[in-house]
Amino acid sequence: TAVQARIAAIAQALTPLAVRLPAFALLRTIPGIGPTVGAILLAEIGDIAWFTRFSQLRKLAGLDIVRVQSGQFAGQARISKCGRGLLRWALYQAALGAARTAAGRARLAAFKAKRLGDRFAGFKALVELAAKLLRVVWGVWRSGTPYDPMRAGGLRRRPG
Repeated sequence: TAVQARIAAIAQALTPLAVRLPAFALLRTIPGIGPTVGAILLAEIGDIAWFTRFSQLRKLAGLDIVRVQSGQFAGQARISKCGRGLLRWALYQAALGAARTAAGRARLAAFKAKRLGDRFAGFKALVELAAKLLRVVWGVWRSGTPYDPMRAGGLRRRPG
């Protein structure tokens, strides 16, 4: 209980500091990113300008795909988990939150459909959704524009 109380105190202190940063308001427009997760993303990523390519940010989160290969052997493809664990956890929590929206449920169902017969399909789909959310975080933060669901879903606005 003492550890839980300390975590709650740190979370309460972290959010007011993050509110002062302009990127915090941008990240909060993304479905699934609440005040605590947004503050963790800001703290773990730091300055988005440090990353010139999305693959660098994906590697920082440990969500890049690796496969052990040697000679004729080719192992299973998996996420590397070599990055920051707290960043990966925050993205997973954001994916759980995004999965509560209609668009998130549809995307999660599409990710699960790719893995028919896999008993870990639900977990793998959530990790894939977390990686997609990281791409959205990258785009929103780098562009400086709020999240637009029409752009994120690949839908185009009708002129008119």
